[in-house]
Amino acid sequence: MQTLRKPVFLFMVILVVAALVLFSFAFTVRYNEKAVVTSFGSASDADLKTEAGLKFKWPYPFQSVTSYDTRLQIVDAVGTQQQTADDKQIVVEAYAVWRVHDPLDFYTKFSNSGSDARDHYAQAERTVRSSLNSAISETSKYRMDQLFSQSAGSSKLADLEADILRVVQRDAGDPDADGFGIKIVDVGINRIRLSDQNSKDVIERMKADRVRLAQETIDEGAANAQSIRSRAEKDAQRILSFANLQAKQLKAAGDLEAGEYIAAMQASPELATLLAELQFLRDAYSKQITLVVSGAPGFRMLQPSALETLRGEDDEESGR
Repeated sequence: MQTLRKPVFLFMVILVVAALVLFSFAFTVRYNEKAVVTSFGSASDADLKTEAGLKFKWPYPFQSVTSYDTRLQIVDAVGTQQQTADDKQIVVEAYAVWRVHDPLDFYTKFSNSGSDARDHYAQAERTVRSSLNSAISETSKYRMDQLFSQSAGSSKLADLEADILRVVQRDAGDPDADGFGIKIVDVGINRIRLSDQNSKDVIERMKADRVRLAQETIDEGAANAQSIRSRAEKDAQRILSFANLQAKQLKAAGDLEAGEYIAAMQASPELATLLAELQFLRDAYSKQITLVVSGAPGFRMLQPSALETLRGEDDEESGR
């Protein structure tokens, strides 16, 4: 048993040593990566590994490998206050899409920020963000009504994004300019909002407009009310004048008719009295009424002596 264990142990030791040696001499490049093999911190074009698969190198410290993910990266710019061509203050928030284009230049530019690839990415993001913040100043070429238009398809936001992209590519994304080794793929605007001070000014202006509109409505209502009252007073005065005229005309006609009646009454007062009493009786007996009166005008005609009284009055009139 002891003799059998020794070969197994020796085989395991050899396997571990081989694995360590293989780990020291080999590395893997993934499909989404490109690697830079450096010899004592320096590298050349021949040290750039762009094909995925198993690769070999000398162990550390002779050679080391830095792998970079070449997929798209996104950098958001902090919202910065900008002034439009018509002197409006707005805050523009934008983003940039970039990727590692030349790993060798990328390593050369950002390797001084640290030995880890994450440090290189962090430094590259700061560079892109700085360039993006600077490029947003292209907003000053456009008026507010050009950026926000009521007509469909007439907004120039796309033109502003194209200008920002051009500036960022010139400053940070051109491989031949500064050797950053990155490529700016796209730039977009997340949001455009008014600055805090502008927002307060807009709110104050809106409040002032509402107060002005409310006052105009109140003034218009007061003017309409005054106009309605004036028309009503004129109509009432006209109706009253017409009524007074009609009353005067009726009174004049009544006075004229009453004058003739009064003249006739004055010529024969007894006849007038008799006619009045007869009219009273005619009106009284034409309705179903019950009268309990004594000595009322008109009832003299119902007394037995009424005829003798009338004859005596006629005789007196004849003697006269």
